[in-house]
Order: sequence, then C-alpha cells, then structure tokens
Amino acid sequence: MVINRAVPLVVVEISHLDCLDCLLWLRTGENVAKRLNFTQATVCRTTKRTCAMFGIELSKKDGEWCISGNQSLLNLERAVHQVHRWDTALPLRIEAQHHSGPLYLDPPPDKCILGNMDFADYHAPINLLRDGVIDVHIACYPDVPDADSTDFACYHLTRYPVRLAVATMHPLVKMGSMVTLDDVTQFPSLAMRDGAFPKIQSALSEIGLWTAPSMDFRYDHSKWEGMVGDLAAVCYVAPFNATMFDFPITILPLAIPLSSGETVVVKRAYADHPRYHSLLETLKCRARNLSQKYDDVKIMF
Repeated sequence: MVINRAVPLVVVEISHLDCLDCLLWLRTGENVAKRLNFTQATVCRTTKRTCAMFGIELSKKDGEWCISGNQSLLNLERAVHQVHRWDTALPLRIEAQHHSGPLYLDPPPDKCILGNMDFADYHAPINLLRDGVIDVHIACYPDVPDADSTDFACYHLTRYPVRLAVATMHPLVKMGSMVTLDDVTQFPSLAMRDGAFPKIQSALSEIGLWTAPSMDFRYDHSKWEGMVGDLAAVCYVAPFNATMFDFPITILPLAIPLSSGETVVVKRAYADHPRYHSLLETLKCRARNLSQKYDDVKIMF
C-alpha cells in the first residue's frame, strides 16, 4: 500500500497492477519483463495473483489477452494508479502507430515507457487509453477522437498528403503520367481489417481502394509492405515512409482525396497537466524537424 499526500490512496501494489495492465498492452510476458525490469516468472506469478484479487480471468483471443469477469473495481483502481503515475515521477505509458513511433519516440521522451507500436487499428489503443492502461497515444489522423469528445483531448501535430505507390516492376509504372485511378483500381490495394481505421477506410473505399484486407490485429511488415512485392498490390505512402520497403517502389503520379498526420491523444482530465505539456514540447520539436526535412509535411500548431 502506498500513501502520497498529493494523490489518492493506492490500494493494490503498483507493481502488481503494472504487470497485469502491461501484459494487456504489450502482449507478451517477455515484453513486460523488459519494460518493467522483472523476470518473466515474476510477471506471470504477479499477473495471476492480481487477477485473483479482482476476481477476473485472462484468456487469449486472436493473439490478444482478454479479461472476463466484472471489471468495475479494476477500472476504479486503474484510475487511482493513473493519477499516481501522472502526479509522481513514475514513467508514463505512450503508444504510437507503427510508422509514427520511430519519428517521434526515438530517442524515448523523458520518463516514458514505450509500447510495441504495432497496433493495426484505431480502437485498441484508444480503449487502452480510456481504461487508463496507457497514458498517451500518437494516433493516425483522420482516425482520431472528435473535437467535441468529452473523454479525450487531441493535439494535432502534422498533416501530409497520402500517395499511392507500387513496386517498381508493377505494370502501372509502365503507364507513366497516363495512369488513372480507374487503372489503379484494377489491382488489389492494401487494407486493414474491416472497421480498423473507419475514416481512412471510408475515404479510400469511396474511390475504389482498400480492397485486399489483412486480418491481423497487429502490424506485421511482411503482411503490409511485403505484400506490395508479393501480390503486386497498391499501397499508401507518406512523404517519409518510402524507405520502409525492402525493395524499390514508385510513387504514382496521382493525387487522392486523403490527408493523414499525427495527433496526440490524451484523456481530457490530463490535457492541462504539466507533464503532458512537457511531453508535447518534445513531440512538437520533432514534428518541426520532420516538416523541415519533408516539404509535404505541414505542422498544425
């Protein structure tokens, strides 16, 4: 039990709830052990003890840990622990989409634990944020909470155009400047699971793209960028991620009605917290550097 005059009473030991929540977030005992500097045996034993304390059970579905049972007390305890994290020197937990992490979180901001940066949808990290499992998420615009959300506050860092690209040996490349969107839609185009990124999916589906969905819940390089070479699929690139491919690609000379970018999302209760504003200054600095390196990247602040 920990007592701090500045924060509410913490009933469950911090390390116990850390093990459970970080397992839900980071997916494996190995990942949790590395972040928390525990042994995997300690993570396993502590997680089981914490589940028993709250009367809940853990099981895996599609490779993700799920909780069954009444989570009311667990969520209340999470809220207490989250206040304690923010108001003390404990590390904040920050997640990002796979392409954003290397740009904004390398090197890691001060006093932060980084996620795997491999979620292949919008909903999972937002749900972890809502439950207090993580503290900050760098989301992929336009799939971010609405401006009038009562739960979350958004800080928009960047905007940039999304371009279409294919492997350099793709038949579309031979068409040069004559290529049209109708030509592009004759080929498969990469997509995540249905509903994973609803706003992006809607924008691309309206123009005949987003036709070859992946069923994975986590990002896998071989099943995203790798499919561009293996299946001659059309993909989407930002100004800075053409180098993520293991083979030469060509950006098609077509504009599509979709802009993306990075948006920092936090619970509205912490939007005015000094630690959040300190973190934002670090992320804003890295956004400025990105905009100076790439002409198509525009800062939004």
